Parts: sequence; structure tokens; C-alpha cells
Amino acid sequence: MSGAPMEEPIYILGHSEGERQRLIAQSSLYGSFTERLLIQAGIGKGMRVLDLGCGVGEVSLLAARLVGPGGAVVGVDREEVAVQAARERAAARGWRNLTFVAGDHKDLPVTRRFDALIGRFVLMYQADPQATLSSLRDKVVTSGIVAFQELDFTDPPGLGENPAWHRCFTWWKETALRAGIEVHMGRKLYSTFRGAGVAAPSVEMFTPLGSGPDFVGYPYVAESIRSILPLMEKLGVATAAEVDVSTLAERLRADTLASGGVLVLPHTVGGWGRVA
Repeated sequence: MSGAPMEEPIYILGHSEGERQRLIAQSSLYGSFTERLLIQAGIGKGMRVLDLGCGVGEVSLLAARLVGPGGAVVGVDREEVAVQAARERAAARGWRNLTFVAGDHKDLPVTRRFDALIGRFVLMYQADPQATLSSLRDKVVTSGIVAFQELDFTDPPGLGENPAWHRCFTWWKETALRAGIEVHMGRKLYSTFRGAGVAAPSVEMFTPLGSGPDFVGYPYVAESIRSILPLMEKLGVATAAEVDVSTLAERLRADTLASGGVLVLPHTVGGWGRVA
């Protein structure tokens, strides 16, 4: 494999309709952990919450339910198409305590500070995660909550016993590295929080896994690879012919069942604390 690293990190999964649907499906794997994280962090009724990198609004919708009608959630994302999808999803569900803003968080107009800053799989795509959190401190009240969930691409158990998953994991990790993404953001969450002025953060790890012929992880992984395939080819990681994405979910299923029936997805670390 060849190809020079990109100068600035980007959202390597792109913004196609397929990627937006993948983000919605993602909650079947990570939603329960995200909800537990937000509850443990202290997010509850009546709070004002800022969701950084909200995408199609999955985490924003979850936070809106936790804060209730008396609270408010603002989701911000750089991608207009994703934000519009989030608005439509919130409207379809009748949520009135949600607002979505397209643009950079640095330019977000704030007339009243937030009680909490949250995000899922977003700091890893920042050029300087600690600086990003530090820059948002003035948008959060004193002793306000900071809670993020980030991936950590340490090799999961059983990787070498599952050829299809081993290739997918390697493709994703190598593409991310060449694109300048922090592939170990999860393990760096504690130090990032501390450096950004979050006092005594708590952290915990969650590793989604599944088995059997109907595990949602097979199509989820395949669609993740589909989303990054254009960049994989651009960076010289793999070709479309090598990937053969149309059969990838079935190959993942077959190899998982043959290797013992358990697919272990990348580790996820959740961290929460309060602004010092």
C-alpha cells in the first residue's frame, strides 16, 4: 500500500445518502452506551445542551428526550445536507426543543450558555481535539458538563481469526491514519479533557460485539467501508475490486460464523466531567 498522508483531518466517511443512513443505523450498536454516558454525566430535565458534530441528529434526539420539553438541544455540524436531514427527522417526531445549525462551531452565535457540551465520534476528526474543547468552554456554564464518546482502533480480540474483518479493520485504520485522523482518540480522551480544563473526568470503555447470522454489525461494517471507499482508493489503501463491497457483509457473516461466531467491533471510550 502507498499514498501520502493528508495534511488536515477530514470526515473520511463522506456525506452521501448511504452514509446518512449508516449514521442512523449506528445507534443500534452504540445508542444504549451513549444514553448511559449522558445519564451518568448528569444530563437531565430542563438542561440546555450543545451537540458538537451532530450529523443527522441521532445524539441530539437522544439528548432532547433526556432534557424534556423544558430543556433545549442545539446540534451543530459543518455539513448542510446532514443538518437538513436532522431537522426533518426532528420535525417528523414532533420535537420542538431541538435546533440544528449548519456551520463551524467557532462561529456559533450564543446568547445564553449551555449546561452541557456533548458529542459522539467527533473529536477524532478535529485537527487539535484539546484546542476544540478549550475553544468551546466559553459556551458552557461554570461547572457545566462535558461528555464525549470516541473510538479507539486498538486491535480487538479475534481479529486475526476473521479474515474479512481483519481486512476491513486494516483498511479503515490505514485510511484514517493517512487522512490524519486520531485513531486512538478513545484512550486519549482523559488527557484531552484534562488539558481542556475538565475537572476529574470519568472514563469507561464499551466494546460492541455480536454473533449469529443476523447480527447488525455485518452490514454496518460493510456500509462503513462503502462510505470510505472513494478515499481508500484516493489514498492508495485498497481498490474497489479488492474490497468488493457488494459481497462484503456476507463475507463478514461467513467468516465470523466460521471463526466461532463473534464479531468484536472497535473499542469505544466514553468520558464525562465538568468544566473546572
